[in-house]
Amino acid sequence: MAIRAQETKPKFLQLMFQDYYRANSDRIDIPERLYMREFGMEGWDYVWRCSERRTRDASGQDKTIGCGQSGRSFKKLKACPNCGSSEVQMTSWTRHLGYRSPDALRNDLVVSAPHSVYHSAAFYNVPVARSMDEKGWQGAELVFDIDADHLDSPCSQDHDAWRCNNPDCNEVGVGLPPEEKCTKCGSESITTRKWICDRCLGDAKRYTLKLYDEFLASDFGIEPEHIQINYSGHRGYHIRVRDPRVYKLDSDGRIEIIQYINGLGFNSEKFITEASMALLTGNIPGWPRKMMAAMVEFIRNIESYSGKERWVEPLRKYKTAAIENLLRVPPTLSIPVKGLVGVKSWQEIAAQAVALYGGKIDVPVTHDVHRIIRLIGSLNGKTGFTVTPLTRDSIEAFDPFRDALAFTTGSLKVRIVSRGTEVPKFRIGDTEYGPYHDDMIELPMAAAVFMLCKGVATIE
Repeated sequence: MAIRAQETKPKFLQLMFQDYYRANSDRIDIPERLYMREFGMEGWDYVWRCSERRTRDASGQDKTIGCGQSGRSFKKLKACPNCGSSEVQMTSWTRHLGYRSPDALRNDLVVSAPHSVYHSAAFYNVPVARSMDEKGWQGAELVFDIDADHLDSPCSQDHDAWRCNNPDCNEVGVGLPPEEKCTKCGSESITTRKWICDRCLGDAKRYTLKLYDEFLASDFGIEPEHIQINYSGHRGYHIRVRDPRVYKLDSDGRIEIIQYINGLGFNSEKFITEASMALLTGNIPGWPRKMMAAMVEFIRNIESYSGKERWVEPLRKYKTAAIENLLRVPPTLSIPVKGLVGVKSWQEIAAQAVALYGGKIDVPVTHDVHRIIRLIGSLNGKTGFTVTPLTRDSIEAFDPFRDALAFTTGSLKVRIVSRGTEVPKFRIGDTEYGPYHDDMIELPMAAAVFMLCKGVATIE
């Protein structure tokens, strides 16, 4: 593929994605009842429109703001390129798409080569209708999004970054961004840079397996053939329950499932009493059976717990003994921990453990019956990685930095754009790259595309 020097970064990536879709159409997963799904695509460029409206100036004279023109641009516009109006509207999204056949979908992907592709978890009578009422909802898969953003992995403090968008400030920082505004100038406009590493993706995989094994398969009894797992192509994993029994669940029913998975409403006082903890080893299904495992996991990680309860320090001091006692059959609260942490404290510990043990899922994704989710087999424009289908047997050995690569031949020279913060190291296959500052470097294509998609590199 010949690339002209004047082509922009998004155009280059669009052409790379186009080559992928042309050569890998068989990797695109065609969702069940394709003709009943709404599709949405995020493009590499923006469609802009300058709305025309009439108003009056301070002297009462009629005047027109905007010109009514529209167009496309690979850059975000602050003003209309035709009349200079600041009220220009922009979007990179195309929604309410529908396809009658797999070939129509695959052909559209080759033609448009979008940044990202999504389809509805829901089935509709008229998926291309513009309003939800007109679409005619007929049911929806039950979907879960396990994303590193929601896991608070410690590595985010090392590799994520933020930048104030105030041109007179441009303050930068590493880790999570300020919650409300820039700590230096007070601006509420902040750009974040989300990174990925083995640690945070490993955390996401662990919670995905917990959700699959301990909740969906064990507690809910969903058969493996009705559970689809996939890597999102970026910071986590998706699970789709394709069991007709869940399709008609409304938002309230899905919220109940979320609450159960998160352990909301669990009363530890019923299972930890002055008399014993014998019920923890019984055959009571659900959370009573999980509580001991939750407590052991909580105590193992007690150093990272930020609470100030009076039992925190004794647990840290006698951590090993507490875990050993909990793992006995039956579990016990014997000395030395029992003398320092009473039954009331253990009830509080159990409540905290259950809350932290529950599935770390993106709640709005699961309860929203109109949600769209990434198309399996497509490319994620935030990394250039594939949205990869997985099974329960294959996920444990799956390595996103090796097994989700789409571009494995060739190399590309790129200029690193650090914008004041070091570009973190990352791994592609067996090779680590970085950290980088404002360097000019030739990289294997998979690494170069990753850097371009993450917005930390440009093409010379």
